[in-house]
Amino acid sequence: MKIAILAPSAVPFRIGGAENLWWGLLHHINQHTAHQADLIKLPSPESNFDELIDNYWHFSQLDLSHFDLVISGKYPSWMVQHPNHICYMLHKLRGLYDTYPASWPETYTTDNREISALQKFMQKNKGSRDSLSEFYQKINQLRSCREYLPADAFQFPGPLIREIVHYLDSIGLAPSAVKKYAAIAHNVANRKDYFPPGCRVETIYPPPILKNLRSGKTDYLFTASRLEYGSKRIGVLIEAMKYVKTDIQFKIAGTGDELNYLKELAGDDQRIIFLGFVNDRELEELYADAFAVLYIPYDEDYGLITVEAMMSSKPVITAADSGGPNEFVRNEETGYSVPLDPKIIAERIDYLCKHPDAAQRMGTVGKKLVEDITWENAVARLLGENVRYTANTAVQKRKKITVALTYPIFPPSGGGQSRVFHLYRHLAKKFDVELVTFTDSGEAFQGEIAPGVWETRIPQSPQHLEAEGSIRLRTGVLQITDVVMPQLYRLTPAYVEALRKAASDSDLIVACNSYLLPAIQEVCDRPIWYEAHDVQVDVKKNIFAAYEKGGELLEAARKVESECCQVSDLIVVCCYNDAVRLKEIYGTDLNKFVEVPNGVDLDAVSYVSPAKRIFQKKQLGLQGSFTALFIGSWHAPNVEAVRYILNAAARMPEVNFLIVGNVCWAFSGEQLPLNVSFMGLVNDEIKNVVLGVADAALNPVVSGSGTNLKMLDYLAAGIPIITTPFGARGLGLEDGKHCIIAEIEHFYEAISNLKEEDISVTSSRIENARQYVEQKFDWAVIANNFLEYLKHLRIEN
Repeated sequence: MKIAILAPSAVPFRIGGAENLWWGLLHHINQHTAHQADLIKLPSPESNFDELIDNYWHFSQLDLSHFDLVISGKYPSWMVQHPNHICYMLHKLRGLYDTYPASWPETYTTDNREISALQKFMQKNKGSRDSLSEFYQKINQLRSCREYLPADAFQFPGPLIREIVHYLDSIGLAPSAVKKYAAIAHNVANRKDYFPPGCRVETIYPPPILKNLRSGKTDYLFTASRLEYGSKRIGVLIEAMKYVKTDIQFKIAGTGDELNYLKELAGDDQRIIFLGFVNDRELEELYADAFAVLYIPYDEDYGLITVEAMMSSKPVITAADSGGPNEFVRNEETGYSVPLDPKIIAERIDYLCKHPDAAQRMGTVGKKLVEDITWENAVARLLGENVRYTANTAVQKRKKITVALTYPIFPPSGGGQSRVFHLYRHLAKKFDVELVTFTDSGEAFQGEIAPGVWETRIPQSPQHLEAEGSIRLRTGVLQITDVVMPQLYRLTPAYVEALRKAASDSDLIVACNSYLLPAIQEVCDRPIWYEAHDVQVDVKKNIFAAYEKGGELLEAARKVESECCQVSDLIVVCCYNDAVRLKEIYGTDLNKFVEVPNGVDLDAVSYVSPAKRIFQKKQLGLQGSFTALFIGSWHAPNVEAVRYILNAAARMPEVNFLIVGNVCWAFSGEQLPLNVSFMGLVNDEIKNVVLGVADAALNPVVSGSGTNLKMLDYLAAGIPIITTPFGARGLGLEDGKHCIIAEIEHFYEAISNLKEEDISVTSSRIENARQYVEQKFDWAVIANNFLEYLKHLRIEN
């Protein structure tokens, strides 16, 4: 089938949303279907009454009979006459429809006989193409003697041209002339007088032409727009920035006649940056690294910027009267739709800046909302039964990974949660990922927690919790949820069914730690990966050794870990030492192992230089004090480390020791030294504050396996680090260059020396540490290396 896409070409020419739509539609039809399409554009100046009327005539006279189908979308292209005509409407001439001033008359009042006769003719012949030639004879006759007619008759915009355009549109869009009506948004479909009464209008959202929309950093506020006087209202956003308390940049991409005015309005606010023209690649990068997108046009038809922002996982702040964007912006779910008030807009900006977790969640939900806006879907709906795809252009289905876990993932707080969340959100560039998780409290949950990553969270049933409690009472061991999972998981049937459903369309299943291997084997026969965060039998030995009946629990852990090593096609370890240890214990082939080290989310950890650290301490009234920080989960090696810190605190009263994480819960009820503070679990915002004022980060860990995620947070944040050699294992850190490595018995001396160290030495060390972690332990780098490995194994798509 040969398809003509028909459109006006603005004079002077400019590129906007309409051009991107036509180009995207043209490309998809030609590259991905069995049809051929051509984009036909006629120059269409419309600066006055005559040009506009002539444009309608030129389109009405086009002979496109050599095409099988014609698609129009913007006035006056739908004036073409063709037996197979689809109107995919962007908008009518808005200044003569929905934005026509309410105070102006809708019809022209005159005692001129020729004009009155023309008005009566148009009223009588609305929708009749047969009347078109006679109409142009009459209007051309009027134009030829305009010096004898009222001057306001030819006003543009004005009531007479409004009547004329409504008459012409009634012909071009008559039900007898159009086979199918579609609109780019509900906002367009529902506008008064846009479509013939009673006709069916299908809303088909067009996707962006940008190919590489993604989520990157979260550094600034962003908008993109033509900077022209009218409906875009960039000036209101600049006014809003005057009330924004957060020190965050607002980047504005675009050019236009309003630029100088907007720069004057921005004044000396260094946060507001005008970028001018940006190309598509630059625009993709700007979306990727934005914190949030601001977009408050008046009654926008569709608002492609909203969709582009959400495809980049960004929350959007729009206005309640912005039209199309409100089809996607849902308050507190994907952003905010607010009254057009600079102070209210500023308040929402500050709120998001203070709650980055909420902003990230909104961005994630927004991406899910717009994921089906693709050219494949749009063309299939637009062409309907006419569409035909070529055999070699079928869309390749992405492979899917299902991950079984004994604990919930989002929002991540502990080390294991952070590893799973960040590793799989980066693997989601190539795979669809579903995490099927247990929780011992809270409600069931299913949702996208990062672009391409879904979590299905199932609460343990009352029977499951009761059985676990009985084992806890019998053995005296508190931390047993994972170890007893092989014998108890069936007591939560909802989990088994959720795992079965997720696995049904998966290409492989990951046992994240070994304890849900029996559940995986029960529900499917897909290839299995074992993600070994630790050598479980060694970790559990440290926990269970103190309990008389701990031996049976240790044997259960050993048995399921052994089987997991045997049946898995691939075993992912955090450090190579764990692979060697698992081979030593279970005889596992070393060729099965791949090292995927622990990483850090550099976007979530703020780097604080020594100078800034001093400033922030002063702001909080902490100047003159020395604070040593430890972060850890309730994990036996961390409990052991905190026990050492408590002993050290008694010997070093001049040092304040701060403990963060649920390791604090292991010391509930204990009497603490006065210079030790327990903060427990904290969110990322509070953790960054703590990381930004501590003088030293401690890692007095002497047992365990894997690597310590806390070390990566320390390195990324710019805190001077004192660690044991064991605490630095697997990271390749050099003593003196990246951190201070000291045996546990020399920690007191190391802390004292650090307190007296020259700031230039400290600064050099932490700069080296930050560069090192950026190069080696950024989650994006780690995931990309893993994807390359999978590609080598022919596992990746």
